[in-house]
Amino acid sequence: MELYTYISLHSFVEGCMKPAGEPAFILQAENLLYTVAKEEYQYGLSLLRKAIGEYEVQKGIPKEESKQAIPFFREKRRMLIGPEMDLYKLSFYEDGTFLPGKVKDSGLPYLRLSLDYEQLAEHCLFENMFLIRCKYDEGQVLANFVTQMEREYDKFFFDEEHSGFTADSRFFSLLCNACLEVKNPACAPEKEWRLTVLRNPADAGYRYEDGQLRPFVPISLPLSVIRKVTLLDSETEELNFSALAGFMQQVGLSPERYLEGLLEQ
Repeated sequence: MELYTYISLHSFVEGCMKPAGEPAFILQAENLLYTVAKEEYQYGLSLLRKAIGEYEVQKGIPKEESKQAIPFFREKRRMLIGPEMDLYKLSFYEDGTFLPGKVKDSGLPYLRLSLDYEQLAEHCLFENMFLIRCKYDEGQVLANFVTQMEREYDKFFFDEEHSGFTADSRFFSLLCNACLEVKNPACAPEKEWRLTVLRNPADAGYRYEDGQLRPFVPISLPLSVIRKVTLLDSETEELNFSALAGFMQQVGLSPERYLEGLLEQ
């Protein structure tokens, strides 16, 4: 199976490197809660909150003892309660014809990278990263959250001054899953996968762009995961296409093999 991701030509050139070891390319994973629309990650969290309520109804827990109103975020921070960790993600898609809005609207030359799923998943396993497939079935997600409450409900707590978890709680993981994995069923045609990492804010990088300070984490992937490189709108990007072929040759990616549209002589 192949997964597809999009990267600007500028970022690809800046990210490719040839260190002393294996050649690699660097992608910038962006903070999920800064990158996607607020409605997107709130959708999954709303299902988790609904699951808490449904579990309480099933167990006959009175409203005055309900935990459904537990805050999910730190005060004045776009950060989940729990460990001081941020969520960073790279997006991949099963459908190579799907074009994300940011690519359509950028006006800049972009590449579509076709990646080998098995090699990518193996790399993530060894590098303590997570490659997850987004979930779009609302009923199934809600049922799973309710089931999780059987094990987790008694392990999280809150009052007017404190929110927290017991030492053996997995509630923070449920919050992460709700933000990272769960998407509105209307987005199902995207067939999105996400490569994700958790990082302390002090370990992230920061760049100022378009009036916003944006946190990011560099992710190194081996060039061997690449199956194909496609320059979008290559017919109108003749000079960039030609230069890209030379650049790929320089970093060890045979353009005759990897660059779509280049006929082998």
